[in-house]
Amino acid sequence: MAKIVELPRATTLTVVDAHAIMGDTPPPVVDPETGLPGTLQAYVVSADPKMTVIPHFFSDEECDHLIQMVEGCWMPSLVGGASYVAGKQADIKEQGDVANSVSQTRTSWSCMLRYAQTNVIERLEHRIASIAGLPDGVKQMERMNMVRYAPGELFNEHHDGKFRPKTIFVYLNEMAEDDDRGDTFFPVLGYSFKPRKGTAVMWMNATEDGQKEDSRMVHAGRAPKSGVKYGVNCFTNERCMRELVCPTHSLPEDRAVISRIAELVDEDCPLGDDGKPILRAYQVVPDPQVKAIPGLLSAEEIEHFLERANGVTLQPTGPFREGSQTISQLPFADTSIVEAVELRLCSVTGEPLDNLAMLRLVRPGKQEGLCNRGCGKYSVYVCLCKEEELYFPRLGIRFVLTAGDALSWTNVNFSTGACQEDMRTVRLHRSTGNGPEQLIGIDAYFHDNPLRAQQKVRAFVSDTDVLNK
Repeated sequence: MAKIVELPRATTLTVVDAHAIMGDTPPPVVDPETGLPGTLQAYVVSADPKMTVIPHFFSDEECDHLIQMVEGCWMPSLVGGASYVAGKQADIKEQGDVANSVSQTRTSWSCMLRYAQTNVIERLEHRIASIAGLPDGVKQMERMNMVRYAPGELFNEHHDGKFRPKTIFVYLNEMAEDDDRGDTFFPVLGYSFKPRKGTAVMWMNATEDGQKEDSRMVHAGRAPKSGVKYGVNCFTNERCMRELVCPTHSLPEDRAVISRIAELVDEDCPLGDDGKPILRAYQVVPDPQVKAIPGLLSAEEIEHFLERANGVTLQPTGPFREGSQTISQLPFADTSIVEAVELRLCSVTGEPLDNLAMLRLVRPGKQEGLCNRGCGKYSVYVCLCKEEELYFPRLGIRFVLTAGDALSWTNVNFSTGACQEDMRTVRLHRSTGNGPEQLIGIDAYFHDNPLRAQQKVRAFVSDTDVLNK
């Protein structure tokens, strides 16, 4: 069990502001084509214990990309590991995979990203591992954990645990200058870190010999006063956590197999009571498991979803403009048609409804590595346009979908007994020439956790509601 010793609190407060630290030093130049920041500068603000601040560690474009990945997928934050509140030590096991639970001491919202969920996230993972000096690199990183604090929401005093040798916390947005809270506060050390977009704060959680928790590192995420704070927890772990199934190269496009989903339907397919062919899911790839569902949506349902996109104009700019772009998210069971499609997605995948995030109307990504794979273990894409091609370069298969057709695939592989991130299902979308240039479809993601049930635990206050108060 983790042992946190209650120590005297500091009698003075030092506010650490990355902008003040940099002074007149200009921020690093960001490459307009990649979104990569240039040369970074690290500042040691405490020698013992060592605490380091890296301004502009993530570029603005990278910060925005992370937030967009988890829109609509926020769940009440859980607690686990070495929890500490006002001198009381929680009776929770000291394991990297410790079971988490909802707590009144943590009222923020969270969402766990997948390893290498996009190319952008993968490069951020490598950047974090580099500054952390991990012996086994990214293998010792836990999945990045996004957090969101609306006014009044907080994470009381706690410790991240010695099984996490280092914590790197990155702020993803700017707070209003008159909002003097929303900081990360270390009561024993007397340090308050002011949120600055893209700034990383890194600290050690264990003593130098790694044998026990450094009790000085107890900290709190204090509640913002008037705005919403976004950040991401990047925990290192004493164990190897990350495993990927990733081919070393892709099959050239001209050698890829072309599969038309509509042609999977047998002419002798039995009809239902409505006179239409009975819906079937065809396993088109056994490993990783990829299923095709011809005609998942009816013409009426397709029209219903397209109407939801009317009047929405997307003009994406910046380095990730060829990635997945969300047109809108559809609230759970928003209409009878939305509800029926949600239930149908569960039926064809075998996944529970509680784990299904809000359906997203999207312009799918046209660049490999920039399609959002979703934060869960299972993804589905439904075509809403006349025709498009969904290409899996690492599988060497080009699927042609027509309106209403769907593909589902797994993001994780359990064939070895371990949970491995399956990078073979990285994809891209493009027009076939028989369809529109601007593609449109539905992204559906099944999460690891019962997202819908957990979202009912507390009322979610949107950014818009906060601004309008």
